Amino acid sequence: MTKAAQAEAKSAGALIGVRHRYGDGAEARKQDLLARLEARPPKTARAILRMQDDLLFLVAFPGEAATRRAAIRLLAAVPDLVSRLPRGERDLLNDSGIAGSTSRYEFSFPIARWIAGRAAGEAEIDWRHYKDHALLDRALFAILRPAELEAAESGDTKTRALVERARASSTRTSLDWILGALIDACGPEKADALFSETDMPIAWRPSARYSTTGARLAHAPVVIRRTMRRPPADVAARICEPMTIERLAPARARRVIETTRAGLSARCREVVAISHANPRDVSWCDLGEGTALAVIGVAPARRLTLETNTGYLLFANGVPIGYGGVTPFFRQANTGINIFPSFRGSEAAALFVEMLRAFRSLYGVSRFIVNGYQFGEGNAEAIRSGAYWFYHRLGFRPTDQTLQRRAAREAARLSKKGAAPSDAGTLRGLARGDLVLTLPDADPADAIDESAILKAGLGAMRALAREPAASRALAEQAISERIAAALGAGALRDLPPAERRAMRRLAPIIEAVGGVSSWSDEEKRNLLAMVRAKGAAQERDFARAAALCPRFFRALGSLHDDAPPRAPIAQ
Repeated sequence: MTKAAQAEAKSAGALIGVRHRYGDGAEARKQDLLARLEARPPKTARAILRMQDDLLFLVAFPGEAATRRAAIRLLAAVPDLVSRLPRGERDLLNDSGIAGSTSRYEFSFPIARWIAGRAAGEAEIDWRHYKDHALLDRALFAILRPAELEAAESGDTKTRALVERARASSTRTSLDWILGALIDACGPEKADALFSETDMPIAWRPSARYSTTGARLAHAPVVIRRTMRRPPADVAARICEPMTIERLAPARARRVIETTRAGLSARCREVVAISHANPRDVSWCDLGEGTALAVIGVAPARRLTLETNTGYLLFANGVPIGYGGVTPFFRQANTGINIFPSFRGSEAAALFVEMLRAFRSLYGVSRFIVNGYQFGEGNAEAIRSGAYWFYHRLGFRPTDQTLQRRAAREAARLSKKGAAPSDAGTLRGLARGDLVLTLPDADPADAIDESAILKAGLGAMRALAREPAASRALAEQAISERIAAALGAGALRDLPPAERRAMRRLAPIIEAVGGVSSWSDEEKRNLLAMVRAKGAAQERDFARAAALCPRFFRALGSLHDDAPPRAPIAQ
């Protein structure tokens, strides 16, 4: 390593060692290190990326306004620093999301449209890394007109050449043309399905605003830190404290979604509910000390049947610092936390407790589930970080008794002075099942295994197969009319369109449960309210309504999925 590189590494190491400390001495040290970086900026890819990580941390968790201003000033210089790097060095930054780098990823249709539809930088099909161009053919053939098809189907011209010949000269890139032409030819829904079959890698060079360097909420209030928070002694009690939640107006919600997509896409990450976001269903949760949680509901066309699918982005002083999802199902919710690497060593545990408190306030759940992937099942990064113990310290425990005993033994070993950290084999063994946090007001009967969702789908199939109708659509119509009448909703045709669609979606599952006509008036009213809420503008209402339907969800858990297949209905 050269002396210059050694000096860079020493400076970066000093900043990462002090960035999470507070007090006058710490702030003076941070500002001195920032002044040195400004006077002598880093000249290698690794050092620039490390510097940006520290700068983002200081903007998100500042100890003084002057420290934050200096960090923002240095962040503004990052695109120029990256542009000066030799090509080979600059390529080392690819997929980091830093301004001036290239992110390569198989983006979903809505995110590809989002990138191409604004001045978000340069985006094109990554032809060089596209393993099988033939996967694009089906989408391309849907676009081409009859006069063009014979030339395309002959196989004499390669796919890329066909695209270049066919695309309009007015479009900036082949990606722009394919996205627009697919919508024109098929409409958005079919275009989405065809695009997903292409497995198309996209090379995107985000502009500074949409990169990890510059993606943050404009005009976010700034809170100066005095310390990093620790989780409370009684985690469950804190989660049960109500939190005031703000439902954002669509204009502000769109700005939050914009920043959320930038924060994820530049890092080559996606969450379905954020890719297909509903601007009418964005909740803003103030977590204190300048941190906040944006919980984003999925577009109505993408809703799940029995679960409420949402994504979230975690902010600190307007800077995206983490992401994930929360999926309520009856009185429980599946979730987890993912902090971006730039912000490791902050207050993740305290923030996760506040996030669970927000989810509790939003959805009324009394049980939280974290799936094995979050702490190591098929996730090498989670094994390396020892994520299992992050959740364990907050009160999450395995549901499997064998795993409970194994975790207890390992926890006892770790509590001894000088104990070595858990090895990878132990962590992989512990990651073979879910972790659960049960709140004091939880009813054991509400612990419904997620296999109930599969059973519900199979039960709906049986109900539709039994219905004496000429088609499955007519069978669904007949069941929906019968269930609507049984729940006191009146004629199906008299329901508002969104509620009618929700009834058609849920009625076959309700039919599979059976015996609804004999339920109490209150149980039927609650079940009808749940069905109506599935068609509401905000799916939060569905999650809360579902929590009031214990008889329905407990019946789902006891459905059998081993019924023999029936003969098809004669046509």
